Formats: sequence, structure tokens, C-alpha cells
Amino acid sequence: MMAVHFGAGNIGRGFIGQLLHEAKYHVTFVDVNKSVVDALNEKKQYQVILADDSQHVDLITDVSAINSQENPEQVIAAILDTELVTTAVGPTILPFIAKTLVAGIKARIAIQKPLIVMACENMIGASASLQASVYAELSETEKQYADAFVSFPNAAVDRIVPNQTQDDPLSVLVEPFFEWVVEESAIKGAVPAIPGITYVADLTPYIERKLFTVNTGHAVTATLAI
Repeated sequence: MMAVHFGAGNIGRGFIGQLLHEAKYHVTFVDVNKSVVDALNEKKQYQVILADDSQHVDLITDVSAINSQENPEQVIAAILDTELVTTAVGPTILPFIAKTLVAGIKARIAIQKPLIVMACENMIGASASLQASVYAELSETEKQYADAFVSFPNAAVDRIVPNQTQDDPLSVLVEPFFEWVVEESAIKGAVPAIPGITYVADLTPYIERKLFTVNTGHAVTATLAI
């Protein structure tokens, strides 16, 4: 199985990339950071380290990367061959990713196979927002294809990656706790079997819980520290 992940930063490698690896996907990272892309292609692996007393290390293997600025045609080819696209780039970058996804979706029309696109961002309705940007660039015929074969399930994600400097620039230190909740009702066809994902019918309670616990807790702590 193959997954294309936009964003080879700490969250992309230390959270989404790790879970996709554990689900036996070959992960192709897409990024504009030449040094990270080159290092991923050279080593084909990296370490994820838990930020606790155990300092447990997971070795993430079977990865590759594409520089989207230098080789956009390779990104389109990767989207053509995959069944899952994920992102961890920040909400402001999603419109730029949309242009590449449009080209990838157009290339897939001939193969008539399902594609799932999950925007794993700190944003409510990130996948729906990405879908709107994609659909704005599609013809009516292409929209009909996307309606039948391309899913944009919204997701709620949570994993803290502290500020860090590692001897190996690909290694990532992450907190043990994580949560990746996905709106199952928006998926057309088979639901990916990815350990660590919780599929739900309604994402709203999980978003509200995160806002009232994680985000509020951080805000209170920051206020007390002033």
C-alpha cells in the first residue's frame, strides 16, 4: 500500500508518517524543504523518540520524498498510484496543495479508483476546506468523478511535538499521547485499516472536547505564566 503525505515536518514525520508506517504503508513525503527531502531519499528511514522517561525509539522505514517545487510531475504521478493522501502543512498552505491535487485527480479519472484525502491540520473542517479549493478548479464532469471516487473526510488531530534540535535532523521527539479522529461517514468505499485512527460518525464532540481540554488548558497555563 502507498500513501502520499504533504508536509515532511515534525508533525508529518513524528505523527502521521509514523501511524501510516505502522499500518504498512509506503509513505511518500511531499515537501519543499530540499535538505529534508534529500535526507529522506538518502536514508529511507528516520527515528521517532517518545518524550518520556522511556525515551523509546521507533524506526520508521520504507519512506521516500519528493520536492514539489523541483519535481511537480513526480507528485502527480505519486497521487495517481496511491489510495490515500494526507496533509500536515498548516491551514494557509492547503490552497497551494489543492492545485497539485487537482492535477492528480484529473490524472486519476481514467483509472476509476477511490482516493481518500485527509487534511490533518489544527483547523476545524480542514478537509472540507481543501475540497472546496479543489472543486473550484474542476469542471462539472470532473466534479462528478470526484463525487463518485474522491473522499475528503474531516479529521481532528492532536499530538504535541516540543521545540527541539536533534543531532539527526530527521529524528523527531514527540509526546506519547496522540489522537487522530476521522469522520467515517464521509469515506466512499473501504475504510483504511490504520491502527491509531478512531473512526466516528460525528466529529463534533471530539473537536469540542479538544477545545475545552487541550486548547483551554494551554490557554490557562499560558495566562498563569504571564
